[in-house]
Amino acid sequence: MLKNILNKLIKLAGHKFAKYILAGWCFLENIFFPFPSDAIVIPMSISKPKKWLETFFIATFFAFLGAIVAYGIGSFMFYKVGVHIFELSGVDDPQKFLSIFYKKSTMIAFIVILFISGFTPLPFNLLAIASGFVHFNIIFFALTALFTRGTRYFLLTYLFSKYGPKIQKQIETRFTNFMLWVVGSFIFVIAGMYLFYIKFPHYFAA
Repeated sequence: MLKNILNKLIKLAGHKFAKYILAGWCFLENIFFPFPSDAIVIPMSISKPKKWLETFFIATFFAFLGAIVAYGIGSFMFYKVGVHIFELSGVDDPQKFLSIFYKKSTMIAFIVILFISGFTPLPFNLLAIASGFVHFNIIFFALTALFTRGTRYFLLTYLFSKYGPKIQKQIETRFTNFMLWVVGSFIFVIAGMYLFYIKFPHYFAA
């Protein structure tokens, strides 16, 4: 079934309105949409390898724009909109999630998590909203969002436009191994964040 989904996404990526879907997906992902934009960025890079730069710029710009909107929600509409986004993402107690970022001493941990989330499909939107809520430096946040999101999309679009057919073939023939690698990567990132928490608990003091 997952192979069929991959093939359907590649077919969708070749549609004439694909770039508008890409823009909307990247924008909404960084506000509340729970599905990583990799699911459209990768197929577009495979189906339109000569337009990988266009895919990269569209994905980066609208992801950055979405992150700024999420920051604004955290700053000005947290209790009206932000809390509902947290609940939609499975966070039942947003205040408990945000409490670790109230002290200046937690900013190191916050920056580390922000960078990790920006480079990976982890929920960057929650960190963006949290950044606005605790009034994290907007310039530093914007630069972090642009750098991490941009670097991530650059690597995805370039590598899959150049080696896409080979990678696709490997995914189709070794799909189980591919999924194990993806799940393992997520576990590695989450474990790393947890170990950071254990090693430096004072950064997370409420």
